[in-house]
Amino acid sequence: NKFQELKSYKQVIKNYYLYVGRLVNYKKVDLLVDTFNELGLPLVIVGSGSEESKLKLKAKKNIKFLGNIKDEELIGVYSNSKAFLMPQDEDFGITAVEAQSFGVPVIAFKSGGALDTVVNNKTGIFFDEQTVTSLKEAIAKFDTMRFNDGYLRNNAKRFDKEVFKKRFINLLKNKIWFL
Repeated sequence: NKFQELKSYKQVIKNYYLYVGRLVNYKKVDLLVDTFNELGLPLVIVGSGSEESKLKLKAKKNIKFLGNIKDEELIGVYSNSKAFLMPQDEDFGITAVEAQSFGVPVIAFKSGGALDTVVNNKTGIFFDEQTVTSLKEAIAKFDTMRFNDGYLRNNAKRFDKEVFKKRFINLLKNKIWFL
């Protein structure tokens, strides 16, 4: 399986950065490839899309593309990553929440849903501009930080389906009570 292949990719647990998502232009995966080409740090990319062949041609050997993988494999890939990368502006960004649920901090572009799902300096950090320089600065800062797995997992629980149901039902009850 692809996770076993990843383990043989000269990786040490918690040594690689991770992106999970579609490989399309607005997801800014090209920013990740450009940045990690310069840094030479290990990057794992999970997903496929219209930009895949272009990104693979541009990527150096420190960047590994796993394509689409099974959920069981994805659990291992998330769990063993050092940080999850979210270079795009998303309405929500479920993958950042998934990463935190595995105790993995997030390095995210400071915009959109990341502002709701990532707690700066507690569950991850932000970078201000979608540029190689800004992302490199965030990675350098990230490498000096430590994150609490329990806090990361608890933050992700805020977005759990059962929590949503309870909040929604309470909202309805309170609204009906006041009518």
